[in-house]
Amino acid sequence: MTPSTQPTPNGYRLSQIAVHWIVFGLVAFMFFTGDYMTDAWRAMTRSGATTWTSPWVPIHIVGGLLVFALMLARLALRRRYGAPPPPADEAPALRFLAVGVHHLLYFDLLVAPLVGLAAYFLFPKLGGVHEFLVRLPIIVLVGLHVVGALYHRFVLRSGVAERMLWPISG
Repeated sequence: MTPSTQPTPNGYRLSQIAVHWIVFGLVAFMFFTGDYMTDAWRAMTRSGATTWTSPWVPIHIVGGLLVFALMLARLALRRRYGAPPPPADEAPALRFLAVGVHHLLYFDLLVAPLVGLAAYFLFPKLGGVHEFLVRLPIIVLVGLHVVGALYHRFVLRSGVAERMLWPISG
């Protein structure tokens, strides 16, 4: 069945939920250990040679590659299984905000690892772009995402937040 002929799901599958939370964990890990990579990148730009003196360099690079690969998997799962629609009575402005936040998060989580690789191995001047992509936008977008989930859970009681906790069968 193609995505256009699939029935609209009323929730997410276990694989979709697992990828969501694994990416969340990886991004949190990368965020809290990113300063080690920043230090290594700065040392590399000063000396002109790629340095692997810190064990955090390969860990950070592998983590970024995992985030990128899992985001591709997430897109493939979404294409294959679809996503549940927003609540029918959701305000158009909230719908627009939710779609925008999700699209920007996907974009950032796909582009930031690629820019990071390019900055470390090919074009060091892109390091500032990578640092920007993984700091303010991620904090703001994840913050909006969490606030939206909590708003749906505790104010609207719409069941939207629970869809990313409990899988549907199938």
